[in-house]
Amino acid sequence: MKKVLLIATGGTIACRETANGLSPTLTGGALVRLLPALETVCAVTVCELMRLDSTDLTAADRMQMARAVWENRGRYDGFVIAHGTDTLSYTAALLHHVLRNIDRPVVLTGSMLPMGAPGSDAPRNLLDACRVAAADCVGVLAVLHGKIIHGPHAAKRHSLEADAFTSVGAPLAGVIDRAGCVRLAHPPKRDGTPRFVRDIDTDVLLVKLTPDLPPSFFNVLHRYPRVVVEAFGAGGIPRRLEDAVRSLLRSGTRVYLISQCAEGGVDLHKYEVGRRAEAMGVIPLGSRTTEDALAAIQCREL
Repeated sequence: MKKVLLIATGGTIACRETANGLSPTLTGGALVRLLPALETVCAVTVCELMRLDSTDLTAADRMQMARAVWENRGRYDGFVIAHGTDTLSYTAALLHHVLRNIDRPVVLTGSMLPMGAPGSDAPRNLLDACRVAAADCVGVLAVLHGKIIHGPHAAKRHSLEADAFTSVGAPLAGVIDRAGCVRLAHPPKRDGTPRFVRDIDTDVLLVKLTPDLPPSFFNVLHRYPRVVVEAFGAGGIPRRLEDAVRSLLRSGTRVYLISQCAEGGVDLHKYEVGRRAEAMGVIPLGSRTTEDALAAIQCREL
């Protein structure tokens, strides 16, 4: 039987109702005890790492998760990280870049309802995550609602529905059918030796372009070494903002461009406005998700 390390971090899956609303109070051990069917899937060991709402997670917390995987990769066949759904895609993207070419499955999962709540999606998601962690695959994956999603392509699309996640910019890695069979159609592939990125730089600011954003706004960005701009459509900088962006670039700030659209990405060769942005030195990031763009920049890949 495959050995899987369950890394508990909190989130809705571990929540209980309190006087102030849902709060992650269940331990990883409690999650396992509430789901005895796990015993038929794999041998689970629990790492009680933290109990936080994922809104409160920082890059330092995500690096703790990455280190827990890296330091235990020789002892386990796979890893499951029980996580809140609100920022799960940010964690999945960062772990993909920090755990370079990881030779084990690292599976993030969570739920929209707490474990034990009527109609909860938590039992299925945790069981499915352990099934994928015990399968013959590698890399960082998100497993929710029967979907297996590549880590850097996971995105939360709905704040309430059980089917809350989608894959952006890539096909699903696979699915888990109702019988519990893992069916991998496009599994992640290793392209090198596993490596742990120990130091990341979180000094990156994300800015969403809006139709009436004033040029003066860019004056406050000069202290940031790297700025990611979510642009309209295929990308570009409005003419009225070009001088402000040029000044930002001259100050030494690197300016990256991604699209506000969920699919398609940035193509600066299509329109004149895009070509002007490219000529001034803005860096297009193609079809990367926001989460993946931030993670790659934090890991100094871009």
